[in-house]
Amino acid sequence: MRIGVFIELFAPSVGGQELFFEGLSRQLVKNGHTIDVHCIGHASNLATVENMDGITIFRHPIDVFYKSPRFKMMKRAWPTIIKYALHIRRVARESNYDVLLLNQWPLLHAVTIPKSQRAKAVMHWCEIRTGLFYRTIQALLPRFVARNVAVSDAVGQAIQQFSVGPVHTLPSGIDIELYRSLPRSRRSGICYLGRMASHKNVPLLIDAFELLKDRGYIGSLTLAGDGPAFGDIRERAKISRYASDIVLPGLVSDREKIELFSKSEALVISSLREGFPRVVAEAMASGLPVVTCDYEMNGTKEVVRLYDCGVVTLPAPDHLAQGVGDVIARWDHYSGTGRSAAKGLAWTLIADKFEQLVAPAPDDRPLSISGRFREASAV
Repeated sequence: MRIGVFIELFAPSVGGQELFFEGLSRQLVKNGHTIDVHCIGHASNLATVENMDGITIFRHPIDVFYKSPRFKMMKRAWPTIIKYALHIRRVARESNYDVLLLNQWPLLHAVTIPKSQRAKAVMHWCEIRTGLFYRTIQALLPRFVARNVAVSDAVGQAIQQFSVGPVHTLPSGIDIELYRSLPRSRRSGICYLGRMASHKNVPLLIDAFELLKDRGYIGSLTLAGDGPAFGDIRERAKISRYASDIVLPGLVSDREKIELFSKSEALVISSLREGFPRVVAEAMASGLPVVTCDYEMNGTKEVVRLYDCGVVTLPAPDHLAQGVGDVIARWDHYSGTGRSAAKGLAWTLIADKFEQLVAPAPDDRPLSISGRFREASAV
């Protein structure tokens, strides 16, 4: 199949949605499909057309200020989003892909897809937002595509009421064989790995870590990653009464990440909002229990509960500290359930499921994929 992938940002940009679409695209290429990725270029040194391991990446428009627009409250440069959406309308019409796979972001591109192509369009939802604007968008956009899929069951359930057909789950996958799990006796310390952004709420984790140390915890805290809030987090760590036990290595390589997860006792995610962070799947494959907070928009909590791979706590330092203590007390249980569940998150399985959703069944091969989608949409 010729598959057009339409996503806000792509590699080398790093984020949950970029990692999902890169991983799925790589596997689909291995399965023999042609993958074209159409995204916004967020840096001046990025090529407008590039081939990455069989994936052809088209970047248009290019806007070096896309992630830091003049009006900070907008978060993204909306004039660029409009240009991208209009460009995607033309690309979708002229390329006539067998399948159009859309990321949830940047929203507007789903509206501009030509009607003639919507019967082949699949929207992947990575998170649910609150507030009137986002609730309205989440109610409208599912109707612009033939199928909706979601990164987790919880996200899918939220979208289901607005979707014409069933919402299937396509979680963030991993290459299982890359990860390893050391026994409990060879592990020490807790960690966070991800973007350093305000909504990641890392200061709460530092507060909880200080309480853990007050209670006699002997391990360290590793905060790996980079982002706009890195400076503030570094300053907070410097004034901690346990500053010598807090490590900020910045960005880490895949090898260093695998090593960190194999040697740590717990991964802590204190984010205000998430979908299905890939680091959770990676932690599960590493036998690393997860502790997260019960915020309304934090999808991590549903993932942890679904796979029983850790603990969900109230969003307060004392509760988060207690949660870390609880997973360490039942470490063998949470490590084992996580590793077992991770086997179902292999990219090979996720790509197979995607293919089954969009490919014609044996008994109706004469129908085009477009016709197959129209048939599904009419149900």
